[in-house]
Amino acid sequence: MLAMPQTPRSRRLSVAIAIAAGIIGVLLRLYYVTHAQVFQPLDLPNARADAVDYYRYAWNLAHHGVFASDLPGAATLHPDSFRDPGYPLFLAIGLHATASYDYWYAGILIAQALLGGIAIALAGLAFAGRMPNPWLAGALLLAAVWPHSIAMCSYVLSENVVAFLVVLGILALRWAPRSKSAWRLIIPGIVFGAAGLTNSVLLPVAPCIAVFLVWRRCVPWRAAVLLLAASLALPTLWWVRNATLESGATSSQRAVINLVQGSWPTYHAAYQLAMKGDPVGKQTSDAIDAEIATFQQGMAPGLSNLATRMAHMPMRMAAWYASKPALLWGWDIRIGQGDIYVYPTRNSPFKNLPAWRVIESLCVALNPLLMLLTLGGVVLVLARSPDIEQVGTGITLLIVTLVYAVLQSEPRYSVPFRTLEMLLAASAAAAVVNWASERRRASQHNQRADLPS
Repeated sequence: MLAMPQTPRSRRLSVAIAIAAGIIGVLLRLYYVTHAQVFQPLDLPNARADAVDYYRYAWNLAHHGVFASDLPGAATLHPDSFRDPGYPLFLAIGLHATASYDYWYAGILIAQALLGGIAIALAGLAFAGRMPNPWLAGALLLAAVWPHSIAMCSYVLSENVVAFLVVLGILALRWAPRSKSAWRLIIPGIVFGAAGLTNSVLLPVAPCIAVFLVWRRCVPWRAAVLLLAASLALPTLWWVRNATLESGATSSQRAVINLVQGSWPTYHAAYQLAMKGDPVGKQTSDAIDAEIATFQQGMAPGLSNLATRMAHMPMRMAAWYASKPALLWGWDIRIGQGDIYVYPTRNSPFKNLPAWRVIESLCVALNPLLMLLTLGGVVLVLARSPDIEQVGTGITLLIVTLVYAVLQSEPRYSVPFRTLEMLLAASAAAAVVNWASERRRASQHNQRADLPS
């Protein structure tokens, strides 16, 4: 990867680019959340969906100090660990700070818009000097205008906080020195631990970064141990709490649900059909639910039943799992309204304003190229880069892709990592252009050397 020697002027320009991109990101997100109208009734008793769960956990946390998904105002609360606690805690803080549901809801959307823009600026600071400034500016501008990332701010979903925490962890990795002050690796460890408590898919990230950094001799092993221990500190407290629960839905049950759903190539189509009342979609959804239910008899019977079904169509299953990384980083939201929309949305600027429609069209066209460049970027940083923030970025994207390829894979889950995707893609593109330029200069030099004197 390119490590650019920076002059003071170049460093100031990098910082200015990061701040400017963050401001653009904030302004676009604020405009979107104040104009788009999203139908996600979180406070209705008959409402269902991830956002509803998050709201109920937050309400019970704010009013009773109990992490439970029971209806607000329920006579008895049943603590559980089905959802990760990080995002409900964020929502509960908002509930404490506001006087009504309407104020809380508006405040959460504005806070998420601010976090989204700040995350872009932090990512720019983390990658400043790792590529030429024009490439840095291009990647950050693309992150600022990316439609999925903008639309996500209008939903009460954990992806908004995950995006901020992951980028903060990457920046903290860069800030941490590589030698005597190894204690500073505690900070990125704690941040990655908080990210893992917001989305458990990220729990393996910091341990894998620690092992890889020692293997590549980027940091002393004692520093890697500090990173590992710090990343597990907060999750360990959560696991101890969960061990005291006598009953209730667990994160393991959620993982089983995602594992089974993700093993059905027809799951997304069946979900869409079932939502429309189609009998074929309902039949497939019932079959998936029945397979999930077999895991209640034990992990061994559940896995045996799942393996038996998959063994009847080995080639199709192999092709399905091979396609899931591309599905994760694809465009259309599958469990939702399609395109960039998770929940029904009216008055979206991406539908109503010509300039926004042009931006979305350009992003749709660029998305396949970004996937390919990011793959190259991951390979390059893991093979060659000595910079721990770039290594951390590559490992983060690799683990996220692999875990979601095994479990449930769809574009919504990649949204928190889009800024990192664009930065690695830009790094790869800059490296390719630099390599081509060096080859051209070498060729021209050889041609001049061959000329008769």
